[in-house]
Amino acid sequence: MDVQDSVRDAVVPEKLWENLLRKYKEAWDWYEKWVRQHPETVSNVERTFRIVSYLLSGAGDDDQVLAELVFSLSNLLVFFNDGILRRASSIFRTQLSLSQQQLMRWLTVIDHVEVFVELAAARMWGEIGRWVVIAIIQLMRSLLRLFLLYRYKAGIQPNPPFPPLNREKVVKTQEQENSMSSPQRGKSQLETKENRLESTNAAGDNKPEVTFVGQRSGRIVRTLKSAPDLTQRTWKLPNTQEKDPEDVPVENLLPSELLGLPLTGECIHISRPLAHLAALLLWGQYSWKPWLLSFTLDVASIKLLDQSTQYNRQEKAELKKRTFLLLFYLLRSPCFDKYTRTRLLGMMEKFGNTVPGMGFIMKSMMEYLPVWQRIYFYTWSH
Repeated sequence: MDVQDSVRDAVVPEKLWENLLRKYKEAWDWYEKWVRQHPETVSNVERTFRIVSYLLSGAGDDDQVLAELVFSLSNLLVFFNDGILRRASSIFRTQLSLSQQQLMRWLTVIDHVEVFVELAAARMWGEIGRWVVIAIIQLMRSLLRLFLLYRYKAGIQPNPPFPPLNREKVVKTQEQENSMSSPQRGKSQLETKENRLESTNAAGDNKPEVTFVGQRSGRIVRTLKSAPDLTQRTWKLPNTQEKDPEDVPVENLLPSELLGLPLTGECIHISRPLAHLAALLLWGQYSWKPWLLSFTLDVASIKLLDQSTQYNRQEKAELKKRTFLLLFYLLRSPCFDKYTRTRLLGMMEKFGNTVPGMGFIMKSMMEYLPVWQRIYFYTWSH
């Protein structure tokens, strides 16, 4: 009896565990299917979470941590659902390796939760604990980005690595696919493949196409007719195909390999937060030296990256974004404390008193601005 009881006791937890795994898989499959079929409803739910976080942030300083928690969860929910839609959509065919995508996912998660982690650390461990957590996060981010840059030739890395998905484009693609029957879809795909292999351009000129885009892989491949002699053949694509069509999703674009000065510029951009934190430790938060050092490094990075023009559409947009974000130095201490704060609050007050209906909004922004400016990852993260 003792042996039978022991065997029965061992079997029951195993069956319970199997049932839990089965129910989890069923629930996961149901949720994935629901997200794929209702992307607009999913967007409305995500938007509701974000609005709630905005309302909580205006309730008072005590609710700031809760507001950032809800905001971080809303960003993670968007990122999570975007991943489901990317895998289900036929327009996204990334050529990045699985390990590179995993590292990029970790970086994206860090970007979404860093503010909440900073505020939670300050609440639990005080100011010293806050700065220790900030240093750990920035060190992790810099190491991951440097590894992506040198190991996977990641090029100019956007922030976050996985930008929000264009849901409207996904919905239009799904509607087009659903509007075609299976025979029509197969015929359309065959015609598309034949068009890609045509030897003349769509514009009507007589220059032969030297490359085509693979339907399944999305790779750009040289046609057999355009291949040079065996002694002159290389693995590089012809220059005539170095183009970046606007209809290609940014997820499908291959990063540009950085060499020489542009590579140095990207390394400076990645290591700039660590240099700034070291300067803060050496000279203090109210010194101009960390501010000037960080500004100099950012400008030098942009100038070095400008030495090359062989960037894809996403990398060009990221470079423009970094240039625009130089204006953030007006909102960073000590420049904000000594010059920008008084002038900016005065402009906001004047705007609220002049424009009808804007008084309440400007008053709320004026109250939240000092709170926002004191959060490191809001002003110094990017």
